[in-house]
Amino acid sequence: MTTTPTAAGSYGRLLRVPALRGLALADACARLPQGMVTITLLLVVAAHASMTTAGLAVTGYTLGQAVTGPARGRLADRRGLAVVSAACGVLYAAALLGLTAASLARAPAAAMIAAAAVAGVSCPPLSPGMRSLWSAHAAGPLRQAAFALDAAVFDLAYITGPVLASSLAAGLSPAAAVAVLLALTAAATALIAGQFRSAAPAGRDPRPRRGLLGPLGSPALRRLLLTGTLANAALSATEVALTGYVRLHHVLWASGPLLAEVSVGSIAGSLLLGVRASGAGAGHERRRLPALLACYALGLGVLAAAALRPPLVAVAAPVAGLCLGPTLATLFGLAAGAAGSATGGGGTEAQAWLNSAMNGGAAAGAALAGFTAGTPALSLAVAAAVAALAAVTALAGRGRGDSPDVSGKSGRQYGKSSAFRVSRRIGWFFLRYGPRA
Repeated sequence: MTTTPTAAGSYGRLLRVPALRGLALADACARLPQGMVTITLLLVVAAHASMTTAGLAVTGYTLGQAVTGPARGRLADRRGLAVVSAACGVLYAAALLGLTAASLARAPAAAMIAAAAVAGVSCPPLSPGMRSLWSAHAAGPLRQAAFALDAAVFDLAYITGPVLASSLAAGLSPAAAVAVLLALTAAATALIAGQFRSAAPAGRDPRPRRGLLGPLGSPALRRLLLTGTLANAALSATEVALTGYVRLHHVLWASGPLLAEVSVGSIAGSLLLGVRASGAGAGHERRRLPALLACYALGLGVLAAAALRPPLVAVAAPVAGLCLGPTLATLFGLAAGAAGSATGGGGTEAQAWLNSAMNGGAAAGAALAGFTAGTPALSLAVAAAVAALAAVTALAGRGRGDSPDVSGKSGRQYGKSSAFRVSRRIGWFFLRYGPRA
């Protein structure tokens, strides 16, 4: 008799391990500030300055975080995540408290933007570090469930974070939102330090690194950066398109619920992935990624079609997000594996590179959707096309993997020969569809 894994079984096994249970709690504490930070920065600055200044402060924070992310990740791999997060956290807290004070003092816009940029530069590398820790400590059949849980917590943080920050700002003051954000960040750092005090830092390996590129020396990781950039560009374009859609129909209040529906679909998909794909290896992940991205593109296509009939958008929004969470979980899981194979470590830096690439994709996707914002259905169609392109890049990357072929040589050796790839596909076609004897 065969047994089908259940959600309780998959995640129950994960959370029964004390170290992983502590890691899950640290993950929640680290992710919630990520969902709070954008709205918190906007509310802190806009309390005593213009929305233009507030928007520039968010831009400065985002750029600072993206540009220095890989460097902070590499430092965490070498010195330990808890140590680097604590050191960065001191400067991060000083910058955010300085920003709050500058806003209260009605300081010049340049001072507030600079303080926000310093906060971005010094942001503790908890987001990539958590994924690196999941990869290191949830090996084997629990690995995919761990990444799926992380993706679900990530989405949930982006639903609850803005609500928590805005409630604190409205009920108390914007400074209260900053205080809670910093307290959660400190709690995550403390939990990691307490739980893994005796363990080796995430990603540390006694073997020497292979060159200055670190994890970027892995061709598989470089291909994942392109795929991740396109996938996040599609997500960002979707957010802009849905906001433009509700604005066009004069129901701005519906923007939050619609985006939340996409996140709910993504959470459901992530949790389902953790159940169905528990124990799957990297080879299965490589095969699954193009299919997930194709389904994500299809969901966005359905959402674009639904935009032609307003009542259907609310129904299609969760469908559009259903494959988003599984896609992100698979991407980050593959990045962890690619980093390990290239450098014998570098997990936090690899995740940081992927984060930075995806942040760049988000900016490009928002700009791309902005050009067609007057026709939201077209913007959604553009998002679907970008997701489809991401699926194509993932499929091409899968064809260049390291799995052995019939001759016993690696796929990468033959991957350099276009003639071999074409002849192999032609041979497969005739074997599959040719005449039968």
